[in-house]
Amino acid sequence: MARGLTRLGTKLGFSEGLLGLLAALGADSPELSAAVIAILAGAGDVGVGVVVGSNLFNLAALIGLSAIVAGGVRVRRGPLVLDAAVGLAVMLAAASMVAGLASPTSVAVIVLPLSAAYAIVLALPRRWLAGVHPLLAGLPENLIEVPYEVTHDQPMATHASWRPVLLLPVALAGVIGGSYAMVHAALASEPWLHLSRAVLGTVVLAALTSLPNLWVALHFARTNRGTALMSAAMNSNTINLLGGLVIPALFIGTGFARGSLAYFGWLLDLTLLAVLAPLPHRRLSRTAGVAIIAVYLIFAGLRVAGV
Repeated sequence: MARGLTRLGTKLGFSEGLLGLLAALGADSPELSAAVIAILAGAGDVGVGVVVGSNLFNLAALIGLSAIVAGGVRVRRGPLVLDAAVGLAVMLAAASMVAGLASPTSVAVIVLPLSAAYAIVLALPRRWLAGVHPLLAGLPENLIEVPYEVTHDQPMATHASWRPVLLLPVALAGVIGGSYAMVHAALASEPWLHLSRAVLGTVVLAALTSLPNLWVALHFARTNRGTALMSAAMNSNTINLLGGLVIPALFIGTGFARGSLAYFGWLLDLTLLAVLAPLPHRRLSRTAGVAIIAVYLIFAGLRVAGV
């Protein structure tokens, strides 16, 4: 699905930023589909668990594991601060909605325009940003999620074919159908696995649906593209919160998210650790990667233990 979307953007002449956004949506489609399907199936706790659990897994696997595998990754401060600022703003707004401090409409009015402006800034050619704030002027064009390049579109292609675009309906059906089967299989297995719905959502389904993003992150780590790696995790988490929590709440309210506020505490702590660790030396060390994974394992262990 990601290949078809990026091929469509290439054919239409989209900028690197918009191509990256399309690829991000494709890579996150299993997580979003699983979350929405669980909510519609009446298992709101599982749906919210997939969203927040996927975000926690993204930080641990995409950032923590990648730093360990690559022996540390270098990161540019400007893009990291921008990605983190937008991601934290969306996270805190979603948490306030879950806590009942803000309505879904008021949260959407804030975060959707913010996210749209962020995507537009990343999509603009770098030369257009020359007269803007120094932070924005230093942004690379391909900062968002999966910066598009021919080597990502395996097997190697010259982009002469529309086949991946034509196969998009099949890919979409496969993602939605696979997510439907996975969610209902997880719910059906609950009695004999002796796992709570919270564990099924925040640990099992969250990890499974995040595997495509993990593959891309490891590729970035091995090729020393730390900025793209951090952006992949931050932007993936933002997309999950918007598509799997904020937007569904506009139509069905926040009742399905009741009781999930504690998860946001873990998400905030792990996000701050992942962002602050590389800032002093512009590098995420292997030690920091171990610490990030350790925090996630504590979270997962407590969920399994029912704490």
